[in-house]
Amino acid sequence: MSRSIHWAGMAAIATLITSSYRLADAAAQAGARPQAKAAAPAPGDACSLLTKEDAAAALGEAVKAPKALSNLPAGPGATVSSCEYEGSGYNRVQLNLTRLAKSSVAMYRGICAKKGKDGLTGLGDVACWYNDKHEELQAIKGAAFISVQLHRSGNPTEAIKGVMKQALDRLK
Repeated sequence: MSRSIHWAGMAAIATLITSSYRLADAAAQAGARPQAKAAAPAPGDACSLLTKEDAAAALGEAVKAPKALSNLPAGPGATVSSCEYEGSGYNRVQLNLTRLAKSSVAMYRGICAKKGKDGLTGLGDVACWYNDKHEELQAIKGAAFISVQLHRSGNPTEAIKGVMKQALDRLK
């Protein structure tokens, strides 16, 4: 399954994130020098919103160090950063943070308004499920759009809501 954001109508953002993953993977395969120790996440980027402990709790197992993409342009006045933690096998949790241009907020709210919201009261200004499998949760708080994707065995609903709550609480 693709690691890109599954966000209908937002093809530009999905393409940007997918392209960034390919560039990061290509750099790693080309022998890019690995960092000895990961730098602390910049305040306000995706990895500052999702800790290793949060990811491990959501997956119910230990996770590897985060894979981060930060401050990628996403159109005029917008940036995207992503943070992913992998557990065993297919288990993973990914958080995408898009800092929207103020002119885009209404469009994102409109898209989310058309989706399911069961059990999401109190998560951001607007929150919605990507689909009925509850493997992706999206929320808007101010001019920030957060998407959390969680892949693990069992029902991900409560775990993904917990990750989103933690991320929204840390959002600055």
